[in-house]
Amino acid sequence: MNETPVQSAATASQVSASIPANPGFETTYESRTERRYRTNSPETESLTAGSGVSLILPAYNEQARIGSTLDKYLPALEFCTRQFEIIVVVDGSDKTAEVARHYRNQGVRVVQEDHKLGKGGAILNGFRQAQFDAVGYVDADGSLMPSDLTCIVRSILDPGTDCVVASRWIPGSRWLHREPLTKMLAGRVFNLLVRGLLQVPVRDTQCGAKFYRRNVIDRLLSQVSVTNLTTDVGFLFHAHKNGARIYEVPVTWDDDPRSRFHLTTMIPIMFLTVIGIRLMNLPLGRYVPKSLVHKFQQFLGSI
Repeated sequence: MNETPVQSAATASQVSASIPANPGFETTYESRTERRYRTNSPETESLTAGSGVSLILPAYNEQARIGSTLDKYLPALEFCTRQFEIIVVVDGSDKTAEVARHYRNQGVRVVQEDHKLGKGGAILNGFRQAQFDAVGYVDADGSLMPSDLTCIVRSILDPGTDCVVASRWIPGSRWLHREPLTKMLAGRVFNLLVRGLLQVPVRDTQCGAKFYRRNVIDRLLSQVSVTNLTTDVGFLFHAHKNGARIYEVPVTWDDDPRSRFHLTTMIPIMFLTVIGIRLMNLPLGRYVPKSLVHKFQQFLGSI
């Protein structure tokens, strides 16, 4: 069920932000000092004034956190652009949708599904619903700081950027509360696997904040079919393969101990999905029967 959004006008905010330089090569990053230096650049308004932003929040049983997350991110978007929407994609059974609807007059709309989509499925659904030229998603738990969301949004509004990836593993990034050691090690090993097998030149493929330009999204929607937690990797793999200019931004990350990431269950499925993405994009992949591909997708499921 979809609802018509109400877009908010830009207002003064206490959210700090800056604009990164236009990347001159495919994947790059910038220090926090450089970002602060560009905070008051006269180019800011010309880059953002006529652009719109669609932010997707995949929300599975997020009743307890969705309100505080919206309270954090709405002022950040108001600071960046005159036109925006937040699309909360709900596929759980609690009152997440009910809480989110209280914000419908602030540019929030709810897309509610009656079956579980998985994080990737929710993001793909949100991509199809999005109205504006800059489209991205962040985790609904609010782990990304509002000031970093502002920086990421302004980065994607730069005409020289096709994709902006939040990174916890490049110079300038920091943690308020670190994730558990086992989860951190699993994430780093998984990233090495992704960079080795898929040749994706991104240091943090799994950070839950990414933005794309609409022309990149339109191509991805016809190429990405994975709906589990590895959807992030599928997006980046195809975006890089299509020649998109990918930009990494250092962020401050606050790991939420209530995370639903179950290491022993999800890591094997994510590993198999990466292998599947690699095999299906080899020259011989076109000869794999579609029925087998469908069974593979069903097996790896919506996690």
